[in-house]
Amino acid sequence: MVQQKIPFTIRLKTCLKMCIQRLRYAQEKQQALAKQDRRLVAKLLSDSKETKAQYRVENLINNDIHMELLEILELYCELLHARVNILNDITDEVDLISNHIEDGINEAVRAIVFSTLYVPEVKELNQMAELLTLKFGQEFLKVIREDHVGVPEKVLGKCSPALPKEDLVILYLKEIAITYDVPYSLLTDSESESETQSNDNEKTDDDNNDDGDGGNVKEKINGKPIVAMDNDENISTDEKHPITIRKPRQTSETAEKKLKIAEDIKKEVKIVHNKKKVEKTDELDELKKRFAALRR
Repeated sequence: MVQQKIPFTIRLKTCLKMCIQRLRYAQEKQQALAKQDRRLVAKLLSDSKETKAQYRVENLINNDIHMELLEILELYCELLHARVNILNDITDEVDLISNHIEDGINEAVRAIVFSTLYVPEVKELNQMAELLTLKFGQEFLKVIREDHVGVPEKVLGKCSPALPKEDLVILYLKEIAITYDVPYSLLTDSESESETQSNDNEKTDDDNNDDGDGGNVKEKINGKPIVAMDNDENISTDEKHPITIRKPRQTSETAEKKLKIAEDIKKEVKIVHNKKKVEKTDELDELKKRFAALRR
């Protein structure tokens, strides 16, 4: 009995789905390790071992850059998975370059083929690269990996981590010192106080909000508070601060950027920080949930 050959479209679709799942798992694992590293840096700062903390932060920054690479690759895989039939109909590299730059397929294919060398923990990406090489040829693989032809700059930058800039290292150390409430020699009192004030914004200017323009904001939103954060978070809202936002997670690209809020609505905005202390039992429960999800 002749074994039936699996259609190439099915092979592509299955491999892409496996890549997406594995990339998500790798990100979760990286995030858990990053939390441990940040706590370790905080412990070093509290013990006045700032030089060691600086070296740890340099490694932490490179790990964050790698996690950003994983996020980008997941998006590329999602794009190809959604347009797998179009990918399957592409005849050769000329067709890929001529007709599939605008739809993002050309960029996604080249990014995945190139980045397999830098993401060894996701073996499924190697399988995807083999399928793409089978479709477009060995020369296609060679020019991408050796000459970086068509590889997006954002992927090239994250695949070539260098020694982080000193300013970025200091920003990471300041953020960790503020988050974990530990001393750091380069953290000024004004920086620490401004962070505390923004964190406790709901406790200030209450009387002014009652008599000021807060009512106009409430009228615009029909009295319903705006909560700009994940829906599964148990965040309390109040009438005096109808707009609640969560301070975004800092990355290697956004560490130097500050959260900006328009002056005319600043009193109506409450900023929620990711500063809550997680108990060990909660972490253990979270890990159990993740492993249970992987077994499904």
